[in-house]
Amino acid sequence: MYSVLIGTVHINTGTFSCQAQPSRINTLIKSLDKAKHDTDRVNIYYSISRLYWSKNADSALLMAGKSLDLAKKIHFEKGIALAYLAKGVALGYKGNWPEALDSHLQCLRISEKLGMEGLSENEYGNIAGLYTSMDDYPKALYYNQQAYKIAIKQKGPARNGIFNLLVNMGEIFKKKGQPDSAIAYNSRALVIAKRIKDPVDMAAAMYNIAENLITNKKYLVANTYLTGALYIAKKAGDDEDVAYCHGGLALTSYYTGKYHLSMLYAQKCLKESKKSGILELIQTAYRVLYLTHQKTGGYKQALYYRNLEIALNDSLKTAEKEKAIKDIQLTYELDKKQAQINLLNKDKIINRKELEKVRLKRDILTGGAILLLLLAMIQFRSYRQKRKLNEQLALQNKNISAQNLQLEELVHVKDRLFSIIGHDLRGPIQTVSQMMNIVKEKSLPQEEHEFWIEKICDTLLMTSKLAENLLYWAKSQLDGIQPNPTCFDVQKVIDQNITLLKQRAAEKKVLITGMEKAGPETVYGDETMIDIVIRNLLENAVKFSKAGDQITVTAEKQENFTVVTIKDNGRGIPAEAQSLIFNKFVSHTTFGTASEKGSGLGLLLCKELVESNNGTLWFESREGIGSSFYFSIPASK
Repeated sequence: MYSVLIGTVHINTGTFSCQAQPSRINTLIKSLDKAKHDTDRVNIYYSISRLYWSKNADSALLMAGKSLDLAKKIHFEKGIALAYLAKGVALGYKGNWPEALDSHLQCLRISEKLGMEGLSENEYGNIAGLYTSMDDYPKALYYNQQAYKIAIKQKGPARNGIFNLLVNMGEIFKKKGQPDSAIAYNSRALVIAKRIKDPVDMAAAMYNIAENLITNKKYLVANTYLTGALYIAKKAGDDEDVAYCHGGLALTSYYTGKYHLSMLYAQKCLKESKKSGILELIQTAYRVLYLTHQKTGGYKQALYYRNLEIALNDSLKTAEKEKAIKDIQLTYELDKKQAQINLLNKDKIINRKELEKVRLKRDILTGGAILLLLLAMIQFRSYRQKRKLNEQLALQNKNISAQNLQLEELVHVKDRLFSIIGHDLRGPIQTVSQMMNIVKEKSLPQEEHEFWIEKICDTLLMTSKLAENLLYWAKSQLDGIQPNPTCFDVQKVIDQNITLLKQRAAEKKVLITGMEKAGPETVYGDETMIDIVIRNLLENAVKFSKAGDQITVTAEKQENFTVVTIKDNGRGIPAEAQSLIFNKFVSHTTFGTASEKGSGLGLLLCKELVESNNGTLWFESREGIGSSFYFSIPASK
């Protein structure tokens, strides 16, 4: 029932109240001409964009774009941040999640730079919501927790966002299939809602708790929460919440055998959800009515509601099919009428000449033609059936071979995952546990305490990188990688990763340098995937370099491609190991110059990501001299 609220900013933006009314929009548009300063115009465009949220995403996106262009022109950083926020929300309503995510990340960078904690909390929550929509629950949980950390430090209106963050964390755990955790977070949210006496929030939290209790098959307890939520929602006049509660009560009544109440609540839910246009509730009502009538022996009604449920799921496809059928029927009727007209005209000609003689010849010829046609149709049908059976057999054989190959690869992926989890992940986790026991010692000197804390941080960072690569590689093997290509500046991505790894390289006394560019180096591909490739290759270069070594990163356009080069003068790759690096059926890994442990997945993942973006990854290396890794990416669409 409760959806993630995006775009709610707990800061004083200097903008106007956001009531989505046409008159308010017209007033703001007129005020653009009267605005004395460009900063005022930036804020007005932002306010108009907010008024269009959930009403007209295209108009919201247009106004956010105007706000962003003007804010960039006058170097108004706060305005730039809010414009990115508005753009991200508009793109989110349009379902364009990768671009929405990029806009919210841009806003977050600026808000953290300016120390705008309220906006940062808001953006962490928005980013968490997008990752939830994209089914990336670990990242969704991380960003939601970051928002929560900021929210609990806030005072005033900004602190009210804690309720939303707790509910959103509950939603994440619900989608992850962990209803107990979802109940825990929603219970904490309910305490806050009761404390601030917000009936809408109380009803939402109570419904969410009931929804997860139903998943745990605790129907009587769920029924208690739903009854309470229904009473509050009715008193607050919240029709949508009332519809959700009726749907939940229909389910609990069905599961506890109270079929009369189940049908009653389902009918109420159906009526209210049709009025509000909530398709998921309409589907729930159809489902409950179908199951309840089936249980009570009303098979005719059960079939009726089952058909309605199926029709709702396939409404668009059904409409297309009906149109195609109507077109076929129309064509058939026209052909039939034309054939009748032709036959009448032919009869008239025959009647004028030798009617009887022509009839006899016509009958003989027609009979012979029909006989020949029947024989031909029989032979043709037999031929088609035989060919179809052969094609099906060949296809089945091909599918079986493909499935066998896929199963072999999946078994390898499983073995590799278990191997890494059992050795490379379990080891660092046990190490951290042992170091934490050392840190807990009260008699430990401050210097040693700081030493072990730093060791723990390094180990956790290494384990985090390993887990991130492991998850991304496993997803690529099991689900396939679907890139979302756009035009972007690859030099900007290189610079960001150099900045990210400079501190780590400095700790090993290794220098990382990039090539100065007069302008952007634009490429066409999935920016997130290319970012992962550059980061992994840079981390490898740092890993196998020693004090005094140097790493250089360049991007150079060559015909229709841009080639990115990561070159180091580290210890290089032995000749006998070079053929094993990209072999996914062989686990090959070596320790770095500072005994850093690897999983053998990094370069394999890089190769798959580059190739999924229509590029190529290769390397040159000599032991004791260094390595150069290259990858190409299309320079344009």
